[in-house]
Amino acid sequence: MPHTRLALLCLAALGALAAACGQPRAQEAQAGREHATVALRRSIDDTPTVQASVTAPDDTVAAPPSGAGTTGFVAEGPRKKAKPAAQPAGATQPAGRVRPEPKLNRRAFDETINAVTARSARLRATRLQAWGDTPVEPTEPFDPLGIRAGSFLLKPWFESGIGYDTNPLATNTNPKPSLYQQFASGLTAQSDWSRHALAADIRGSYTRYDTVSGNNRPEIDAILRGRIDVSDRTRYALEGHFQLTTESAGNPDAPTDVVRPPPIVTTGGSVGFAHRWNRFDVAAAGGLDHVVYENGEMLNGETLDRSDRNYDQPSVRLRAGYELRPGVTPFVAGEFDSREFAQEVDDSGYQRASTGMQIRAGTSFELTRLLTGEASLGWIARNYVDPRLADISGLLVDASLVWVASGLTTVRFTAVTTINETSFEDTTGVLERILGLRIDHAFRRWLIGTVRLGWEFDDYGQSGRRDNRFVVGAQASIKLARELWLTGEVRQETLDSNEPVNDYTANIMMVGLRLQR
Repeated sequence: MPHTRLALLCLAALGALAAACGQPRAQEAQAGREHATVALRRSIDDTPTVQASVTAPDDTVAAPPSGAGTTGFVAEGPRKKAKPAAQPAGATQPAGRVRPEPKLNRRAFDETINAVTARSARLRATRLQAWGDTPVEPTEPFDPLGIRAGSFLLKPWFESGIGYDTNPLATNTNPKPSLYQQFASGLTAQSDWSRHALAADIRGSYTRYDTVSGNNRPEIDAILRGRIDVSDRTRYALEGHFQLTTESAGNPDAPTDVVRPPPIVTTGGSVGFAHRWNRFDVAAAGGLDHVVYENGEMLNGETLDRSDRNYDQPSVRLRAGYELRPGVTPFVAGEFDSREFAQEVDDSGYQRASTGMQIRAGTSFELTRLLTGEASLGWIARNYVDPRLADISGLLVDASLVWVASGLTTVRFTAVTTINETSFEDTTGVLERILGLRIDHAFRRWLIGTVRLGWEFDDYGQSGRRDNRFVVGAQASIKLARELWLTGEVRQETLDSNEPVNDYTANIMMVGLRLQR
């Protein structure tokens, strides 16, 4: 018993000592918590900008549990999330803040300025695309990788093919079939600068016939484009182009009794400007083309002089569009030009100088990348200086659309309307309309099938001649590797004229090899 009482007295003394020592620490801790709370409230009251993000209720500043230490893990559980401050009724945007402009569609902006700087002689390039002389576009995993040269990516290619044409001279009397060889090569170059751009597309071909050497044809087409980005919404564009071609057999303007078709050389360029205000964009450009019809060598050794057909064509193009929604931009466009001939009076005694006008309205498309391009309707006219030459005018239909029908099928549609010069039987000119449809389908990633349909209508005005040209063709491309493709093509070309003596049909077959890098 004495020992028990002694132990109880010792415990009571230790408890009293602990209480006396712990009270000041508890008071200090409580005072520290109150001081922190006051400081936080004062900070909130003095800085309204912080108040919106730090407006936690007082009960979120809770004291740590009694068992928590001064260091290590905090055993107080997750804190409550701060509630966003409620805005007062009728709150508006701060003064001076304006609605942000829509995001700039760079692809559509580039197409706008390209539309006004593109060469006026776009008919020939469109005819090649519509009638199927361009190669199938590459797709992964067979895209050419190109060659890196500084800040440029170069993609060279070469094609060689052998074919058979049942009517290379495009005649309906005694057609002479012939084997032929075709060689083609080209190079595309594109800069990858963060600002500005420079691109080039150069291609050429030569077709050689075995039994009708008088129909051998060279072709060269080169375009150099540059773009200067003054700002994100202001750009200048420049283009220079060179083209060498011939008048194909079956064309009324093609000279007869010549050793080989004489070439036609077109050189020119344009300078354009484009600017965008919010959703509204405008573009303007001026261009100049110089067209030369080279002399031909006749079978009797004489020279065929065609200098009376040489002319210069200055032009001005304007375009304005408004982006209704991303990918849909209605526009209006106009083009005005004059053709000034080197000889005021041609060999037939006519003054062929003229002025031309094109007015059209349409819209561009970029709908989730399934439908891209543009289509427009308008009016085209050409007025001639010589009163004996009747003016030409008609409905203008222009379109260039690409529809991705599925991951395997792509459909392309092209329409072009233009008025070209002619030397055919006292005729003023020829109004040409071209429609082209091309369908590409991937049976396998390495096997692409292509079907092409083409229609061209040539109206020779006062002479009364009307020609309908049809092209139906199919092509297969076997992609053996990125650098090597095997191609095969069959097509039929038909001319149906209101003058039956001009009708003809030609069946063409060709196989070829394409090398690219």
